[in-house]
Amino acid sequence: MAREVKVNQDYKSKLLKLIPSEIVAAYLVIEGIIPEERKYIGTLALSLILLALVPLYLRNIYKIRRLGQHVFVMLAFVVWIYSLGGPFKYWNIWEAWIGSSLLILYTLCIPLFYRPGEKTTW
Repeated sequence: MAREVKVNQDYKSKLLKLIPSEIVAAYLVIEGIIPEERKYIGTLALSLILLALVPLYLRNIYKIRRLGQHVFVMLAFVVWIYSLGGPFKYWNIWEAWIGSSLLILYTLCIPLFYRPGEKTTW
């Protein structure tokens, strides 16, 4: 399928496919319509719902079956949410520089660690 990471893909292709852009887009749109007085609980609920939808989305829409890829995409989603602020901002545990650094490091490093052609229990 189009989003599945394969052994013979270049680094950039692997990197782009590990970022859940559709899920992040959904988060951005919905987060924008949550009333300010409900942001604390609203962003938490939204994040958890979308996190639960990530594996369903990958499995049913893109037919991705590799557990490892599901896990890495879910972790990427959490990193994206942290980089945006999300509920972490309202819990006072968000720092913009940490979010930006995590995002860069995660997207840079994950294609180096996740190699779908190698023997793995994923």
